[in-house]
Amino acid sequence: MARECGTRDLYGEIAVSERLPPEPTVRLSVPPEGIRAGEVILRFPSLADVDAILPAFTDPELREAGNLPAFDREGLVASLQDLPTLAERGRLLALAAVDAGSGEVIGGGTLHHLDSERRIVEIGYFVLPHARRRGVATTIARLLSEHAFSLGIERVAAYVNVGNTASERVLERAGFTREGVVRSMPKPDGRRIDKTLLSLLPGD
Repeated sequence: MARECGTRDLYGEIAVSERLPPEPTVRLSVPPEGIRAGEVILRFPSLADVDAILPAFTDPELREAGNLPAFDREGLVASLQDLPTLAERGRLLALAAVDAGSGEVIGGGTLHHLDSERRIVEIGYFVLPHARRRGVATTIARLLSEHAFSLGIERVAAYVNVGNTASERVLERAGFTREGVVRSMPKPDGRRIDKTLLSLLPGD
Protein backbone atom coordinates (compact mmCIF):
# COMPACT_ATOMS: atom_id res chain seq x y z
CA MET A 1 0.00 0.00 0.00
CA ALA A 2 1.31 3.47 -0.89
CA ARG A 3 2.24 5.75 2.01
CA GLU A 4 1.33 9.41 2.35
CA CYS A 5 3.24 12.30 3.82
CA GLY A 6 2.39 15.96 4.13
CA THR A 7 1.49 18.82 6.45
CA ARG A 8 -1.57 18.86 8.70
CA ASP A 9 -4.04 21.74 8.95
CA LEU A 10 -5.54 23.08 12.17
CA TYR A 11 -8.02 20.21 12.29
CA GLY A 12 -5.34 17.56 12.04
CA GLU A 13 -6.21 16.60 8.49
CA ILE A 14 -3.54 16.05 5.86
CA ALA A 15 -3.63 19.21 3.78
CA VAL A 16 -0.79 18.46 1.35
CA SER A 17 0.12 14.90 0.56
CA GLU A 18 2.51 13.10 -1.69
CA ARG A 19 2.08 9.57 -2.82
CA LEU A 20 5.15 7.49 -2.07
CA PRO A 21 5.98 4.19 -3.78
CA PRO A 22 5.41 0.91 -1.94
CA GLU A 23 8.19 -0.41 0.23
CA PRO A 24 10.60 -2.60 -1.80
CA THR A 25 9.83 -6.29 -1.57
CA VAL A 26 13.13 -7.83 -2.77
CA ARG A 27 14.46 -10.29 -0.21
CA LEU A 28 17.51 -12.57 -0.22
CA SER A 29 16.42 -16.19 0.02
CA VAL A 30 16.85 -19.66 -1.44
CA PRO A 31 14.55 -22.68 -1.30
CA PRO A 32 15.38 -25.29 1.37
CA GLU A 33 16.90 -27.64 -1.20
CA GLY A 34 19.10 -24.87 -2.60
CA ILE A 35 19.58 -23.91 -6.25
CA ARG A 36 21.32 -25.92 -8.94
CA ALA A 37 23.12 -25.51 -12.26
CA GLY A 38 24.65 -28.60 -13.83
CA GLU A 39 26.62 -30.45 -11.17
CA VAL A 40 26.78 -27.53 -8.72
CA ILE A 41 24.29 -26.98 -5.90
CA LEU A 42 24.27 -23.83 -3.77
CA ARG A 43 22.58 -24.26 -0.38
CA PHE A 44 22.80 -22.98 3.17
CA PRO A 45 25.89 -24.38 4.90
CA SER A 46 25.45 -26.74 7.82
CA LEU A 47 27.60 -27.69 10.78
CA ALA A 48 28.74 -30.75 8.83
CA ASP A 49 30.26 -28.46 6.15
CA VAL A 50 32.46 -26.44 8.51
CA ASP A 51 35.67 -28.46 8.23
CA ALA A 52 35.47 -28.50 4.43
CA ILE A 53 34.82 -24.74 4.17
CA LEU A 54 37.26 -23.68 6.89
CA PRO A 55 40.39 -23.41 4.68
CA ALA A 56 38.78 -20.53 2.75
CA PHE A 57 38.72 -18.51 5.98
CA THR A 58 42.05 -19.57 7.48
CA ASP A 59 44.38 -19.69 4.46
CA PRO A 60 45.65 -16.13 3.79
CA GLU A 61 45.84 -16.61 0.01
CA LEU A 62 42.33 -18.02 -0.31
CA ARG A 63 40.94 -15.42 2.07
CA GLU A 64 42.57 -12.52 0.20
CA ALA A 65 41.37 -13.64 -3.22
CA GLY A 66 37.83 -14.23 -1.99
CA ASN A 67 37.63 -11.06 0.13
CA LEU A 68 36.61 -13.25 3.05
CA PRO A 69 36.81 -12.50 6.78
CA ALA A 70 39.23 -14.36 9.03
CA PHE A 71 37.54 -17.13 11.04
CA ASP A 72 38.89 -19.98 13.13
CA ARG A 73 36.74 -23.08 13.46
CA GLU A 74 34.93 -21.85 16.56
CA GLY A 75 34.16 -18.52 14.94
CA LEU A 76 32.91 -20.13 11.75
CA VAL A 77 30.61 -22.46 13.69
CA ALA A 78 29.24 -19.52 15.68
CA SER A 79 28.59 -17.53 12.50
CA LEU A 80 26.23 -20.17 11.09
CA GLN A 81 23.45 -19.22 13.48
CA ASP A 82 23.54 -15.62 12.22
CA LEU A 83 23.10 -16.47 8.55
CA PRO A 84 19.26 -16.52 8.42
CA THR A 85 19.08 -13.09 10.08
CA LEU A 86 21.76 -11.63 7.81
CA ALA A 87 19.89 -12.90 4.75
CA GLU A 88 16.58 -11.51 6.02
CA ARG A 89 18.19 -8.09 6.46
CA GLY A 90 19.73 -8.17 2.99
CA ARG A 91 23.28 -8.03 4.28
CA LEU A 92 24.46 -11.50 3.33
CA LEU A 93 23.13 -14.68 1.79
CA ALA A 94 26.01 -17.13 2.26
CA LEU A 95 25.80 -20.50 0.52
CA ALA A 96 27.97 -23.59 0.31
CA ALA A 97 28.75 -24.92 -3.17
CA VAL A 98 28.35 -28.69 -3.30
CA ASP A 99 29.07 -31.26 -6.00
CA ALA A 100 25.66 -32.67 -6.89
CA GLY A 101 27.02 -36.16 -7.50
CA SER A 102 29.28 -36.70 -4.51
CA GLY A 103 27.86 -34.19 -2.01
CA GLU A 104 31.38 -32.85 -1.50
CA VAL A 105 31.78 -29.17 -0.61
CA ILE A 106 33.74 -27.50 -3.41
CA GLY A 107 33.42 -23.80 -2.60
CA GLY A 108 30.90 -21.13 -1.75
CA GLY A 109 28.98 -18.15 -3.04
CA THR A 110 27.31 -15.07 -1.61
CA LEU A 111 24.76 -12.42 -2.45
CA HIS A 112 25.43 -9.43 -0.24
CA HIS A 113 24.85 -5.72 0.33
CA LEU A 114 21.36 -5.75 -1.14
CA ASP A 115 20.02 -2.36 -2.21
CA SER A 116 16.35 -3.33 -2.37
CA GLU A 117 15.15 0.11 -3.47
CA ARG A 118 17.43 0.20 -6.51
CA ARG A 119 17.32 -3.59 -6.95
CA ILE A 120 21.09 -4.04 -6.92
CA VAL A 121 23.09 -6.75 -5.18
CA GLU A 122 26.75 -7.78 -5.04
CA ILE A 123 28.09 -11.30 -5.47
CA GLY A 124 31.11 -13.14 -4.14
CA TYR A 125 32.44 -16.66 -4.60
CA PHE A 126 35.34 -18.95 -3.88
CA VAL A 127 36.42 -22.38 -5.07
CA LEU A 128 38.50 -24.75 -2.96
CA PRO A 129 41.81 -25.79 -4.56
CA HIS A 130 40.84 -29.40 -5.26
CA ALA A 131 37.81 -28.28 -7.32
CA ARG A 132 39.51 -25.70 -9.53
CA ARG A 133 39.95 -25.77 -13.33
CA ARG A 134 36.54 -27.39 -13.78
CA GLY A 135 34.50 -24.25 -14.48
CA VAL A 136 33.01 -24.29 -10.97
CA ALA A 137 33.64 -20.59 -10.29
CA THR A 138 31.92 -19.52 -13.49
CA THR A 139 28.97 -21.79 -12.71
CA ILE A 140 28.65 -20.35 -9.19
CA ALA A 141 28.80 -16.75 -10.47
CA ARG A 142 26.18 -17.34 -13.13
CA LEU A 143 23.91 -19.38 -10.84
CA LEU A 144 24.02 -16.71 -8.14
CA SER A 145 23.22 -14.00 -10.67
CA GLU A 146 20.33 -15.86 -12.29
CA HIS A 147 18.89 -16.54 -8.86
CA ALA A 148 19.22 -12.85 -7.96
CA PHE A 149 17.28 -11.91 -11.11
CA SER A 150 14.55 -14.39 -10.14
CA LEU A 151 14.19 -12.50 -6.84
CA GLY A 152 13.62 -9.22 -8.67
CA ILE A 153 17.18 -7.87 -8.85
CA GLU A 154 17.96 -5.68 -11.88
CA ARG A 155 21.74 -5.35 -11.53
CA VAL A 156 24.36 -7.72 -10.11
CA ALA A 157 27.73 -6.19 -9.26
CA ALA A 158 31.05 -7.89 -8.57
CA TYR A 159 34.09 -6.15 -7.09
CA VAL A 160 37.42 -7.88 -7.75
CA ASN A 161 40.77 -6.93 -6.24
CA VAL A 162 42.76 -5.02 -8.84
CA GLY A 163 45.24 -7.44 -10.39
CA ASN A 164 43.12 -10.55 -9.81
CA THR A 165 42.82 -11.27 -13.51
CA ALA A 166 41.77 -14.89 -12.90
CA SER A 167 38.62 -13.74 -11.12
CA GLU A 168 37.94 -11.15 -13.83
CA ARG A 169 38.09 -13.92 -16.45
CA VAL A 170 35.68 -16.03 -14.40
CA LEU A 171 33.15 -13.21 -14.36
CA GLU A 172 33.59 -12.42 -18.04
CA ARG A 173 32.91 -16.07 -18.86
CA ALA A 174 29.76 -15.77 -16.75
CA GLY A 175 28.63 -12.86 -18.93
CA PHE A 176 29.73 -9.90 -16.80
CA THR A 177 30.92 -6.63 -18.33
CA ARG A 178 33.98 -4.83 -16.96
CA GLU A 179 33.05 -1.24 -16.04
CA GLY A 180 36.29 0.12 -14.56
CA VAL A 181 38.21 0.58 -11.32
CA VAL A 182 36.55 1.82 -8.14
CA ARG A 183 38.92 3.41 -5.66
CA SER A 184 39.16 2.83 -1.91
CA MET A 185 36.79 -0.08 -1.41
CA PRO A 186 36.71 -1.76 2.02
CA LYS A 187 37.93 -5.27 2.81
CA PRO A 188 36.76 -7.40 5.76
CA ASP A 189 39.97 -6.70 7.69
CA GLY A 190 39.46 -2.94 7.55
CA ARG A 191 41.91 -2.16 4.75
CA ARG A 192 40.79 -0.16 1.74
CA ILE A 193 41.98 -1.07 -1.75
CA ASP A 194 41.08 -0.35 -5.35
CA LYS A 195 38.81 -2.90 -7.01
CA THR A 196 37.66 -3.66 -10.52
CA LEU A 197 33.89 -3.42 -10.96
CA LEU A 198 32.04 -5.80 -13.25
CA SER A 199 28.29 -6.10 -13.67
CA LEU A 200 25.59 -8.32 -15.10
CA LEU A 201 22.07 -7.29 -16.15
CA PRO A 202 19.04 -9.46 -16.92
CA GLY A 203 19.36 -10.70 -20.48
CA ASP A 204 23.17 -10.36 -20.61
